[in-house]
Amino acid sequence: MTTFKNHEEILETAFRDPQNTAINLEPSNVNRVIKSGAYDADPNIHYTKTQLWDMEYNKAYNPEKYLRHILRPGSVRIFNVQKDGPRETFVRVSDQVTWVDPSKYSTVIEQVLIDNERQRAFFIGVPEVEDPEGKKIVSGDQVLFHVEHSAAGAEDEPLNIWRIVHLDKDEDGKIKEAFAKMGAAPYLREFNEVYIREDLGKKLIRI
Repeated sequence: MTTFKNHEEILETAFRDPQNTAINLEPSNVNRVIKSGAYDADPNIHYTKTQLWDMEYNKAYNPEKYLRHILRPGSVRIFNVQKDGPRETFVRVSDQVTWVDPSKYSTVIEQVLIDNERQRAFFIGVPEVEDPEGKKIVSGDQVLFHVEHSAAGAEDEPLNIWRIVHLDKDEDGKIKEAFAKMGAAPYLREFNEVYIREDLGKKLIRI
């Protein structure tokens, strides 16, 4: 089975294509959001860039923990793991709720690159893949999409990067509408909340 070596190039090319729907969510200043008044939080919480990347790394391999709000339990499969210095690649398959209708699940197949040196992770959506047993897996009705999840900013003031491009024109505007609602929310992205509560053991309650 072929694993992509040019994940970033594929994502950037898709972002430039006017036939696609590219969404750049505002980088999330995690510590600023925690202190914004949206949470009842431990006063000594201070999220570092190292911790933010630790969360992103763990989330890539263990989405059932950090993305459980959007995944069908038991649906995650990870295979074809390859490591080359700071770069790791693998295939991830999961059933995820669709952007436009959270009551429905769709199989999502992603070719994943984790770049530990630059603290960037790329997820390239593909229509089908063959698992190690030779069985073909086909993606569901969800529009194919590519994603970058990364840690940026300073060590003491990290920025959580999330940008996504859908390989679809979104003529009815439903994808843009769904992400506009996400961007308007005053809270951290759920995966950061999971890490703070469960990995760091800190109190973090939405108000």
